Amino acid sequence: AAGYAGVPAEEAMEQMALPRRALRGWRPAALVAACMAAAAVLSVLCSPRGHGLLRASTSTNVERQAMQAVPAEEAMEQTALPRRALRGWRPAALVVACMAAAALLSVLCSPRGHSLLRASTSTNVAPDVKVEVPQDRACVDVPGLRLADGHGPLPQIKEEMQDAKQCTELCKGNSKCGQAIFSFGNKGCYLFEKATSKLGEQPSQGTTFQGAFCGAAIDEPRLWSLRNAAEREQVQREWTKAEDRAKALLTKLSLEDKVVLLHGQNEKYPNDRRAFAGLINASKAGGHHGIRPLGMNDGPQGFNHYQDKLANTTTQFPCLLALAASFDPGAVWQYAVAVADEFVTKGSNVLLGPDIEVTRAPLTGRSFESLSGEDPFLGSSLVEPYVKAVQARGIIATVKHWLDNNQEIYRQTMTSVVGERAQHEIYMPPFKAAFDAGAGAVMCAYNKVNGRHACENKHLLKTLLREEIGFRGFVVSDWGATHDAVRSAEAGLDIEMQGGVDDEFHKLSKLAKAGDVSEETIDEMAGHVLAAMYAAGQFDGRFPTPRLDWTPPTDPSQMTYLPPSYNVKASSDAHRAIAQQAVVNGAVLLKNKGGILPLATAGKKITLVGKYCDQVTDKSYGQGDVFSGGGSGYVKTQMVVTPLQGLKDRIQDAASLTMGVDASAAKDADVAVVCAAAHSEEGWDRKKYELPEAAELVRALRKQSATQQIIVLAVVPGAVTTEWLAEADAALLLFMPGERVGPAVAELITGDASPGGRLPISLPSIDEKRFTSKQYPGECPPPHYWCDKMVANFSEGVLVGYRWNDAKGVPSAFPFGFGLTYTEFEFRDFKVTSSDGHARVTLKVANVGGRDGAAVPQIYVGFPSLKPVVRQLRGFQKVQVPKGGEVSVAFFLGKEDWSYWDEVAGKWASAVDNGEAITVSVGVSSADLVWHHALTSELAFK
Repeated sequence: AAGYAGVPAEEAMEQMALPRRALRGWRPAALVAACMAAAAVLSVLCSPRGHGLLRASTSTNVERQAMQAVPAEEAMEQTALPRRALRGWRPAALVVACMAAAALLSVLCSPRGHSLLRASTSTNVAPDVKVEVPQDRACVDVPGLRLADGHGPLPQIKEEMQDAKQCTELCKGNSKCGQAIFSFGNKGCYLFEKATSKLGEQPSQGTTFQGAFCGAAIDEPRLWSLRNAAEREQVQREWTKAEDRAKALLTKLSLEDKVVLLHGQNEKYPNDRRAFAGLINASKAGGHHGIRPLGMNDGPQGFNHYQDKLANTTTQFPCLLALAASFDPGAVWQYAVAVADEFVTKGSNVLLGPDIEVTRAPLTGRSFESLSGEDPFLGSSLVEPYVKAVQARGIIATVKHWLDNNQEIYRQTMTSVVGERAQHEIYMPPFKAAFDAGAGAVMCAYNKVNGRHACENKHLLKTLLREEIGFRGFVVSDWGATHDAVRSAEAGLDIEMQGGVDDEFHKLSKLAKAGDVSEETIDEMAGHVLAAMYAAGQFDGRFPTPRLDWTPPTDPSQMTYLPPSYNVKASSDAHRAIAQQAVVNGAVLLKNKGGILPLATAGKKITLVGKYCDQVTDKSYGQGDVFSGGGSGYVKTQMVVTPLQGLKDRIQDAASLTMGVDASAAKDADVAVVCAAAHSEEGWDRKKYELPEAAELVRALRKQSATQQIIVLAVVPGAVTTEWLAEADAALLLFMPGERVGPAVAELITGDASPGGRLPISLPSIDEKRFTSKQYPGECPPPHYWCDKMVANFSEGVLVGYRWNDAKGVPSAFPFGFGLTYTEFEFRDFKVTSSDGHARVTLKVANVGGRDGAAVPQIYVGFPSLKPVVRQLRGFQKVQVPKGGEVSVAFFLGKEDWSYWDEVAGKWASAVDNGEAITVSVGVSSADLVWHHALTSELAFK
């Protein structure tokens, strides 16, 4: 350290690297000989003549002569230290330094010194580098990809690295390093100042690389964006290879073989569905070519086995809207990995999900299934990790429903009338994000769009889907959504589901032979299916071979037609733990008067009030249960742990813990916990926003006691009104939490966990009038309110969710992004910088409360051409901040963040190109914004 006084830490580390490289691998005798020779040289240099030589050695000319046989770059590195260390020293100081160095070397040449030297040359020097790494640096690995060389190469690392991690650490420790590339072939480590997300040339077979992007810790989101951009380019490369392989295979298939790939089976054994939601026995299409069956199954919230006797074999996860409420891409990844694992166990290699429609109508029956909530940016950010996790297991992710499937009522016959700007800015972005992540399939919807069925709508399936946002997989119809084989095939549908002898695509062979559908169209359709299989690695062993070839029982009463793997139990304690954590991550704290939560339970008399505190099923429901919405996304189980049971298992110090269905049961209680639940299901929309029983129970409790503490547990499928909240002390909102609701509620109430959710949808005020009847549910001939020919006019355009509230000046009861915690946060020290057409907004998030907690700062962007929208979400981060602690956060904005769809020009346009002022705002919700800043085009793009 003394020898490097005044030299920056990063530079010192570079200089110290040479001795380690020079000595590594020397034999003991060579080390001792080197020591003795160096000591002898120093004894001469310490003489008057030697002193003169030392003085001369500080000149760069002498250095160059002495290093003639050494490569220039290495010579420069080796001579850098002597020049800095000796320049300007007085003669006496030089002599003293010589003598000290000679004495040191005499010690090092001893046996003990030799062992020290040997230790210094071991490959375990990497920890030394780590110790020196600045704490404000971060790196993001890019495994398996050969990145293109970055800009500004740093001096080449001469030694061989042991692994990619060591190479990354070297980059992390060098403040000038922005990108590292490690070659597993030659153990080479290559560092660059400026990073690029572009990929290099495709490596030769068997050659592997790993890259890393490094920078200031606060800029880690930018590093992740670089990785995501590189992975998106790799996805496109893989699609190109998959398409080439698919084309080669198509030349070996007959017309009939190709048509087998284009429709499902739904006949008697052996052409039945084998209990999957859909099955394509692609092995019939020339099985010797390795084409595997496609076992399609719901759903994105857990494997739906559709049979009572298989209950408990898979996990009933929380709904996707609960996942959206987490505002946490990492939590989404973990959830999707668990779901995919159960699909692999069950033998299903096509997952029918996730649902990513942006919620336009809050009462829609499947609002609980949306990973997007009411915002396209939120959906785009969360669908990417979901798709990557699923496809990594060899499962084809099937995002749905394309497009404008925003209500359930008469969904198979109703028409959505939608403008192009709303399509591009609101409804399409989550799908594009899914395709960029590699999703291999998309499901077209039941409804009509602008007068034509979605599954035979060429504008939707070709112009928007393939030409504009670059989808390269296959399009599968929703079950029963195909109405005409010729129209659907020509429009861009690839697979009809669910199939059967009377389906439309069974006719394709005859239609092709008659010339009504060209064989080129058939090739294109079958090519999409095969390419998706190749891209998911299903020809290369990424997904286990489905076990579909078994002999069924002879007794007709036992004809279940289940593949052997279908009976296997796929659920596990690990998956249930993930499900429970997902409930916690998505739980939204709406109110916490006086900090009643977390609840101090010792000595308290606690009563749970309401039938749903300990009831799972309800006879009034057509599908689903109390804690999980109905329909294809439902997973039947008897493993549900109710709130009552969860609290009993965790709370041991209360004076009493009891339950009753009405307020009278809590007459003498210190604390009343109200359990209220709303329900919705596929095929029908809710008729009202009210949370059943909540207002009546809270009102009755408050009438009994003015001092009793009242906590409401609200289980909901989507938006509800909150008129019951005024007389309650605290409220937790849970979006269809699934089988682990009880343990999660117990954690949250006792404070063993903190609510981590933020609202992915706005909660309306009681008197909110968002739609005209023409907009939702749509027009019908009077006097009918509902009818099968309903026409819903999306005339509100881009004013969906909070955008409508902002533009109309109508506050919601609770805005998008809202969520309290058990602590308090402050956002401060905002700064804005810009370069290369990008803006960087930084801030510090301080935890000024008494508990650790998660904050979710959100950034919104607005500009004149966005009107009538005032502002829209363009970034969020979920950060854990310890009590009394502070975390730095950075948001990065670029071209996409100030773009809008120009309907007249029919293309994306830029507010910056228009010279418009751009306003960025940061806050804790769409309505609670604590900081605003106006970016001029000169500031953002000078």
